[in-house]
Amino acid sequence: MNNEIVYGFTETPFGTIIVARTIVGICDVAFLSWNRAAVIKELATHWGTYTPTTQNNVMADTVRRVIFEDYDHPLTLDLQGTPFQRRVWQTLMQTQRGETLSYEALALRAGEPKAIRAVASAVAQNRVAMLVPCHRVIHKDGTLGEYHWGKTLKQQLLDWEKNA
Repeated sequence: MNNEIVYGFTETPFGTIIVARTIVGICDVAFLSWNRAAVIKELATHWGTYTPTTQNNVMADTVRRVIFEDYDHPLTLDLQGTPFQRRVWQTLMQTQRGETLSYEALALRAGEPKAIRAVASAVAQNRVAMLVPCHRVIHKDGTLGEYHWGKTLKQQLLDWEKNA
């Protein structure tokens, strides 16, 4: 089995992102909040004690174009998680650009109306930023809630989507 991770960096309107894929598909999209070497090490550590990596910025540029330029190109995702997590992520991927929903509404849409905390945990475990749009999930009272890269970026992404 080929367990190599191919990764690349690209610039977006919101800073640099790293995009990684396995042979199956895109497995990681993250905004850089620290230096590239640390991000690469974290990526390799997450995917195994030693995961060979190869840099390919063309792949990252394609993902950037799909997310930020409405480039019509199919992307295959390699979503690594429990069946419950994958169901939550798939449900979240059905939200429209500019739409927000509460954790409670996401739980309801995912068919798990009583599992709000578990849904929130699944959202927090998402490794494919923007493609699984976890930034669209807010609190029921309309407050932003947490985001891996901070509330400021979350608000910027939501504003951008509403105006795109």
